[in-house]
Amino acid sequence: MNVKTSEYLEIFRRSQRKGLSPKTVNRKMYEVSKFFEYLNKRDIQSLENLDIQQVYDYLNSLDCASQTISCLQFTLRELFDVMYKHDLSDVDGRHIFPVIFTNKRDRILSYYSTDEIKDVISQIDINLENGVRDKCMILLAAQTGLRSGDILGLTFKEIFWDKSVISKIQSKTGIRVSVPLPENLKYLLIDYIKNHRPHSDEDYIFICQESKTRYSDAELYSILRKYFKKSTVIVGNRKHGPHALRHSLAARLLDNNTPMPVITGILGHKNINTTAKYLSIDIEGLRRASLEVPTDEN
Repeated sequence: MNVKTSEYLEIFRRSQRKGLSPKTVNRKMYEVSKFFEYLNKRDIQSLENLDIQQVYDYLNSLDCASQTISCLQFTLRELFDVMYKHDLSDVDGRHIFPVIFTNKRDRILSYYSTDEIKDVISQIDINLENGVRDKCMILLAAQTGLRSGDILGLTFKEIFWDKSVISKIQSKTGIRVSVPLPENLKYLLIDYIKNHRPHSDEDYIFICQESKTRYSDAELYSILRKYFKKSTVIVGNRKHGPHALRHSLAARLLDNNTPMPVITGILGHKNINTTAKYLSIDIEGLRRASLEVPTDEN
């Protein structure tokens, strides 16, 4: 990272408004850092006199869902607004992105079959560097249904080894969720903690080697996407982040006739209606398919 890039990143970090969650700030910093990495590889050291086509080329180079691209556009717009305010760019964010379109249909949740998920997981070589870490993270999403933020924020005190249960307050809802810890994942986690986790006084299970603190959601997404690319799974228009694995677990539970209240508890939703909406259940379709209840006609 060159001196100019470090200056840009520091200014951008200081510009973040007070009260913004550290998770959001870290996400934006990660997104901006990846953009500067792209520019540096093309020997572009400054935002002054920058050909804005470089910004569009960067976005076009990414293999991301349209909703993710929209989020990146908002971050980059903010970046150029900040740099323009500090006389470090010739254009502001609105000049580059006058309008940012968001595809609401892209929010439809995706899911994968058991065989597809097995294919993705089989691409993880635990003998390689970070292989055990990667497999632990991905199995937590696929087998427990925890959200990415809760996986990355998992602490030692939230794992009850004797009961094979993970119990934690969800960062998104504030609701406590308790999920079974499968034996295969339990022993893999023990292996990671004993033999592969970087030394740190942090309570988080998963610690970044460089920063010695927790990973960002974007980093987990990047890890999972790498194994999707290695697999034979045809993603198509489906999303392929940790949330897709969470949704896949819910779909499998539903397919196995798991009672809806049980699925609600595993997903940590506030009520069963949220779960029904989450699974895109056609309630009217279920009513039409159900048997009619006979009535007495005296």
